[in-house]
Amino acid sequence: MNIKFLLDPEDPMRKDLEHLGIKDDPDSQYVLIRKGADVNYIAGKREDQQFFIDVNDICFIESMGHDIIIHANDGTYNSGDRLKALEQVLPADRFLRVSNSAIVNLKKIKRIESSLLQKFILHMTNGSKVDVTRSYYYIFRERIGI
Repeated sequence: MNIKFLLDPEDPMRKDLEHLGIKDDPDSQYVLIRKGADVNYIAGKREDQQFFIDVNDICFIESMGHDIIIHANDGTYNSGDRLKALEQVLPADRFLRVSNSAIVNLKKIKRIESSLLQKFILHMTNGSKVDVTRSYYYIFRERIGI
């Protein structure tokens, strides 16, 4: 049986599961997450190679169609996870959903620009811009304290 592990690479449960014949498969439709645990790494792919990306290096994550793109300090990665699943496992004290298609690392916001019609444009440390949509405007304001 193959399952996608959303566990840190050093988590002892990985070895226990592999000993039982359960393998980590990034393409599996089944996902294993340790309940209540902080995730320190997210699995991503670049050029058909699997990487574990430190959540501190993630600037933002966006959904473009059916693709989930992780924007990190050292470039972009593709994820096989859904944005909702990533939102649930990322540390809530550092990450916030700002639209139906984006989650940002609050520590990677360089500048916040006000826009018309209850929107913000976030200028991220990697040079990208991310929109806070009207649906998430008040959630973002409350969280940031503005």
